[in-house]
Amino acid sequence: MACREIVEMLSDYLEGALSPVVSGHVEAHLSACDGCTMVLDQLRATIATAGRLDEDELSPDQRATLLAAFRHHTDGEA
Repeated sequence: MACREIVEMLSDYLEGALSPVVSGHVEAHLSACDGCTMVLDQLRATIATAGRLDEDELSPDQRATLLAAFRHHTDGEA
């Protein structure tokens, strides 16, 4: 599998949403690819940080920026 394919599956991988076979392919790739492992580590850190945020702590501009980023990502443009 190519790095781009792996990176696109990392959220599902962390959520346990991949089949055991596909998870095995992801894990094999991660064991040999420092770049994808770094992306995985960044994703874990982002999830941990975002989990500590309270919506009331965000300024209106920060909230708008985050919402736009999520929309952009879910529209398949990322």
